[in-house]
Amino acid sequence: MIKIPSEIHSCLTNERIDHIGQLIARMRAENLDAVEERDNGWSIGCRAHAWICNEIQRQAKNTDWLSIVDSSLRFIGQIGSVQFSFYKGMAQKPKSNIYSRAQSHPELRQSSMLFDNLPVPEKLVWAYAVETDLEGSTTNIEFFGMSESGDVIASRIVPIFNIPANLVSVNNSESAPVDLPPASATLPKTRKDKMSDSKDYGA
Repeated sequence: MIKIPSEIHSCLTNERIDHIGQLIARMRAENLDAVEERDNGWSIGCRAHAWICNEIQRQAKNTDWLSIVDSSLRFIGQIGSVQFSFYKGMAQKPKSNIYSRAQSHPELRQSSMLFDNLPVPEKLVWAYAVETDLEGSTTNIEFFGMSESGDVIASRIVPIFNIPANLVSVNNSESAPVDLPPASATLPKTRKDKMSDSKDYGA
């Protein structure tokens, strides 16, 4: 049974996981908004990666539970005591370099009851898997902890589409209802009608 991350590490709260995941989604969206005709898939992807890394580093300066382990291209951040990375792809198909940073967690052996008598892995890798559509828009972000054998031990889907809308108060007491004349019922012109009109005006 897949657990939630906080069952393994108390520092991996939903709020912290979602904060980083939504940051990733926001940076990717802003990056797409900045695309111009001279860009291609490679330049867009590289810039998105750089924007995400830089924003995480910027926020780490003022966030006590967030720190940076490796600021190079193989970027590794840290939530509490847990290192994490991110990549574009599905959680079920992590890139090979993700496994290279699996961490030893001796405390897991002391918490074997969390896994309902399943074998406790000696090492776990934590990462954000960022799924996109053909246009590059982010469609799903999953934060997961995976064993070296490829078994997902813990997972959380980051909510990236349920941002509450701003509520606008409406005061209906200021004005009484007004009767409006019925709208005229007309059919939209067909392509043939529009061509006929253009001939009448000498277009």
